[in-house]
Amino acid sequence: MTPHPRIAVRLALFHGTIALVCLALAAALVIHQDWAERNRRALLDDALPRFSDMLAISRLGDSLAETAGVLATAMDPADRAAALDAIDEARLDLARRVSVLGRNRLENATRERLTAAADAMAEALDSLDALVQRRMGLADVSSRLRTRLALLGDLVPELERGLLTGEAPDGLGTVVDVESLDFPPGPSGTAAANAVRAWARNAQVAVGMMLAAAGAADPNGLEYLEVRTEEALRRAAGSIREADRAARPTMEAVQAVLATISGRRGTTDSVFRIRRQHLTLAETMPTLLARGRAASDQLTGAIAQIIADLEQARAVHAAEQAHARLLWRGGAGLLGGLGVVLSLLSAMFLWREVVARARRLGRATEAAREGAPLHLRERDLWPDEIGWVAHGLESLDAERRRLARARREQGTRLAAVFAGVRDAVLVLTADRLVEDANPAAARLFGRPETHLLGRALSALMPEPKAERIESLIARALTAPETPADPEPMTLPLARPDDAGVGKAGGKAGGKAGGKAEAKAATVDRTVLCSVVVVGATTGTLPADSAAEDAPGPLIVLVLAPRDDRNAEPEAEPDAAPETETKTETEDSAPPGASGGLSHAS
Repeated sequence: MTPHPRIAVRLALFHGTIALVCLALAAALVIHQDWAERNRRALLDDALPRFSDMLAISRLGDSLAETAGVLATAMDPADRAAALDAIDEARLDLARRVSVLGRNRLENATRERLTAAADAMAEALDSLDALVQRRMGLADVSSRLRTRLALLGDLVPELERGLLTGEAPDGLGTVVDVESLDFPPGPSGTAAANAVRAWARNAQVAVGMMLAAAGAADPNGLEYLEVRTEEALRRAAGSIREADRAARPTMEAVQAVLATISGRRGTTDSVFRIRRQHLTLAETMPTLLARGRAASDQLTGAIAQIIADLEQARAVHAAEQAHARLLWRGGAGLLGGLGVVLSLLSAMFLWREVVARARRLGRATEAAREGAPLHLRERDLWPDEIGWVAHGLESLDAERRRLARARREQGTRLAAVFAGVRDAVLVLTADRLVEDANPAAARLFGRPETHLLGRALSALMPEPKAERIESLIARALTAPETPADPEPMTLPLARPDDAGVGKAGGKAGGKAGGKAEAKAATVDRTVLCSVVVVGATTGTLPADSAAEDAPGPLIVLVLAPRDDRNAEPEAEPDAAPETETKTETEDSAPPGASGGLSHAS
């Protein structure tokens, strides 16, 4: 019959539907994911500044503010140069990053705010640099003035002693030009000496006041020190007028130096003017630092605004991504659910229509191997692929039963033929043991059939005869296709007229008497020996060509006595007793006596 491919069609429909649905959903999800990814990249690359740029600009603003503080505290040119190098590098990096943002990444107001903050920061840094430079210049002038005041403070007491003793001090040349002056020999009297002492005392007061003014911390104290200095210098000038005429030039030269340092002569590098400017710079420095910090805060505020805008854009993008993620997960869940449902349906169908039916067919086949008839359900015989196989198994089972019945009938017929053959037939195993023998062999050897079964061939005849028969067997095994002619051979066998001894020897007398009678009845008889090998392989085939479990060849040895053929007409009257004896032997033989030949057939 022609099977209907129902299982194949259903499998194709189920799994084809699964594949199409999965491919369609996967393609849709992949396309949507690519579109969302392109939008995200466009939003990040074209519309939004990067967080790294914003954070870098904010860090640069803080770095400029910190470097401005370092610049404000710089006291020597090396510190100022290092601070200016750091400021210039940060300003260049800031300008570059602001320009990298571009007009398309920032709103106009945000960009203007960022630019204004950067300009304010640059202006504050320039003003701070100028102020620091001026402060460093004032510090140099103030240092020189303090050095001169220190020299004058040390010189005035020595000059007082020199004017009183008439000996010029060693350090006078470091303050005034001693080459144009004649040092006086000493005071002319007590009044002149007192005038020298008064001048020296007022000069020391003026020097001390100016030294104190060089380190004044507030303008009020500076004004007080300036008044005291002017008063001391005025008193010193009065003391000079009361001194000797010879001592006046030296005292006036020192007095002129003090007046110059104090600024009474309108000099720009006076100690009070320098200190006043220094205090003004000290008051202005926090203001400039505050301006720089304000500019940094303004820059940070602009960055914060940009980051807020960026966060808002990120939030919008995150919402879009959440929607895309939900769609992706929903699609994946739908895909998985459909796959599971369709797979379960397909599995149920395969189980019912294929697995269950195949199991039933297997169980029925196993039962048929044990000899039971094959019984199948009506469902297993549906006109599909498995039903086609089931119908084939039923046909094979019917043919098997027919062949078994025919084999049993054929075995029965072959057993009758085997028993009725007049020539002696011995069925040998590969070890040359007698596996089966017919009644003619029992008559020929003068022994019951049961005594022949299991005996070695060499135990039934002399060794030379057994070796000769072995050569015939070997030649037959080597060339089983080439039939050999029967070979005559003389063997010690039972007499033709004493053949009945082989059948009834065990019943006629005792064991010893039977053996003696059989030995006495043995004579040399000529027989035609022929060997037939059934199921043997040729010598040209390899040793491993046959299956390992295949049965070995069946060796059949046929012994045809010549004298029996010549005496055949004389033995015809005794045919009936011979038949009866054969029947008795067959009845007394064990059930497996003739099974070997049946198996061989």
